[in-house]
Amino acid sequence: MNFKSKLIIIILVVVVVIIAAAGFWYWSKNKQVPLEKQEAPTLGGQIFEKTQNPTYGKLPDTNPFKDQKNPFDVIYDNPFK
Repeated sequence: MNFKSKLIIIILVVVVVIIAAAGFWYWSKNKQVPLEKQEAPTLGGQIFEKTQNPTYGKLPDTNPFKDQKNPFDVIYDNPFK
C-alpha cells in the first residue's frame, strides 16, 4: 500500500465516524417525545399522584422558643455577660 491509498482509507474512516455520530445525535433527538404529544395519564401515573404526601411543605411552625433564643435566660443569669 502506498501513502495515497492509506490517506484515502483514513479519510473514509473519519467520514464514516462523523456520519455515524451525526446519525446517532439525530436519532436520539427525535426519540424524545415533546410534552404536547405525550399520551393521556396512565393508571400507574394516577396511582403515583394519589400516593404523594399531601402535607409536603405545609407543616406548622412548632418551635416553642421562637421569640426566646435561649430558654434558660429567665432561669439562670450568666455572670460572664
